[in-house]
Amino acid sequence: MTSIAFVTTCKGRLHHIQQTLPLIVSQAPDEVIVVDYGCPQRVGDWVESHYPQVKVVRVEDDPGFCLPRARNIGAKHTTSPWICFIDADVRIAPGWLQWLRTHVHPNFYFRAEPKNGIRDKETWGTVVCTRQAFEMIGGYDEVFRGWGGEDHDLYVRLRLSGMVEGAFPSLFVDAIPHDDAERIAFHDVKNRYLQAIINELYSEAKLQIARIRGSHSRFPWDARLALMDQIKRAVVDWGGDKSKPMPSISLSVKGSGWLPEPYRMLKECTFTLTLGETTGAKGNPPAE
Repeated sequence: MTSIAFVTTCKGRLHHIQQTLPLIVSQAPDEVIVVDYGCPQRVGDWVESHYPQVKVVRVEDDPGFCLPRARNIGAKHTTSPWICFIDADVRIAPGWLQWLRTHVHPNFYFRAEPKNGIRDKETWGTVVCTRQAFEMIGGYDEVFRGWGGEDHDLYVRLRLSGMVEGAFPSLFVDAIPHDDAERIAFHDVKNRYLQAIINELYSEAKLQIARIRGSHSRFPWDARLALMDQIKRAVVDWGGDKSKPMPSISLSVKGSGWLPEPYRMLKECTFTLTLGETTGAKGNPPAE
């Protein structure tokens, strides 16, 4: 039988965990990890008192919430060859674990299939992948903070590493409806649309830099953090204000490539990421 660990994280979502964790436990995965990321409701205490078979990992050194870091920490406390990352607000249906045990393949990572050609954004971050693939690409990028983007970034890097995206039936997962206030409660940018712009620009910039430097070149933490800070400042200063020019971020990148001895290819490129409105746009992201 394929061994699968479930990793979920929580900060301020005890009311969601109380609905979703029983559904996970009822299917008896090989491991279940709940990361209590400084949860003000002490979700770890509740889990330990109701589900002692679930492993609780506590993070107490961050007043905010970094989902990528929380998931990476959870993954480090598992031993199974497969890991399912799932948000605290996602409910699973009976039979999902058995479907996974029967259908997963080490060359693939798995997400919920689209419904009528459209993928459900509320379960976008639910993914099942091998530990080997996850560790090979360095897990989630912990430079991401705020709402969204870290999951898409992971999927892009999995594909670049040679993994193929597979799908499980979407009927196995659905999300508990909730408002944006819960999404941004522990983040400093209180506008999820602006945060999504920041994170998508950062992810795209990383992709372009990798193409120039080589997809396997090392992109150090300090350099990634500086890149995120540059993009975040530009977008936050703009703030969706129609009276201001839209953000434009220019980056210069150097790289090298193979040529027959005694030569070596030198590459230098400057590229610019600029916001623009789609045709028929109804306005900039609303301020909150």
